[in-house]
Amino acid sequence: MVKMKVALCTEILYPLYGVERRVYEMAKRLPKYGIEVEVFTSTSRNHFKHLNINQVSHCTITNPPKRNYAFCMGYMFNLFRQLMKSDYNLIHAEGHLSLIPCSLAAVMRKKPSIATVHDMYLTDWRKMYKSVVSFGGLPFEVVSCKMPFNRVLTVNSSLKAKMEGILKINPKKIEILHSGIDTKYIDSVKSGGKDGSIVYIGRLVPQKSVDTLIKAYSLLPADVRRKHSLKIIGEGSERAKLESLSKRLGVEVNFVGKIEHHEAVLKELKAGSLFVLPSKRESFGITILEAMFSGIPVISTATEGPSDHIENGKTGFLVRGVKDMAEKMGLVLTDNVLKKNIIKNARISAEKHDWDIIVKNIADRYEQLVK
Repeated sequence: MVKMKVALCTEILYPLYGVERRVYEMAKRLPKYGIEVEVFTSTSRNHFKHLNINQVSHCTITNPPKRNYAFCMGYMFNLFRQLMKSDYNLIHAEGHLSLIPCSLAAVMRKKPSIATVHDMYLTDWRKMYKSVVSFGGLPFEVVSCKMPFNRVLTVNSSLKAKMEGILKINPKKIEILHSGIDTKYIDSVKSGGKDGSIVYIGRLVPQKSVDTLIKAYSLLPADVRRKHSLKIIGEGSERAKLESLSKRLGVEVNFVGKIEHHEAVLKELKAGSLFVLPSKRESFGITILEAMFSGIPVISTATEGPSDHIENGKTGFLVRGVKDMAEKMGLVLTDNVLKKNIIKNARISAEKHDWDIIVKNIADRYEQLVK
């Protein structure tokens, strides 16, 4: 492995959600392959003192999950300025706000560059954002994704198809490289017993469509609901509406709220009998892989990321709509033979996504470009 230094750039590094988790795991694991990593971000060094963090600007998210757009502009400008004077062999941009400054710096300094694109809203910007941002989102996204990177990584096959078919990016430059899970850590966490619950973990926001799960749960037979409570873990703007919906439908739902520590989240997950992800869109879905590896059957809406990981009827179920979700929930909860087969197959599939495997693949891509 060629020794090198990588400028790993991400708008935010904390809290650890999808993009942030990927960057954190890369920064932590890449040094074992002789790769020095400097993380350029708007997140304070205080969150991860064991990592080499270069805070280039004010934190862009001051009131989670809302961004300060002036700080976003500051991040992009200061990231470019820092990259123009820092020492490294390769630039890796993670997330949309990093793409333009990273590509410009790479071109001007004649350095190889990689971009990871985690999602594209395209014509859905108006649905995702109600503010003025929705008008500029599409052109900004197109320009960002079409910057002249040496290689572009995506986290699901749907994204790759969009980049090739809609943005007309050279297919030879694009590669799918999924995010991962820490299998050793997951195995080390013990649940303390099963409670039989149906579990959802995630934000309570419109795109997560948790109302679909509550409606599906209300369609289950009463005896199934008595054995399997519905546990909603997370916070967000939709909580009051969801609590009102559950009362209106006459079903009891346990709104746990946000759980800060990952270990505690895994314990709740492992205590359950079924994990359901009802999102309208989901670029990857790390929690799906964590559930699959933990021996918890998974049902998800047939969105981008989950469709790459769930083989219908073999490693879980992909569903469309409330009735389909309710039907598959009832099937998994009452058919023990099916449930055991899904658990066995899903764990075998999920263990292929261990972070050590993912990060080794990324290190190999670096070496190919630096050579």
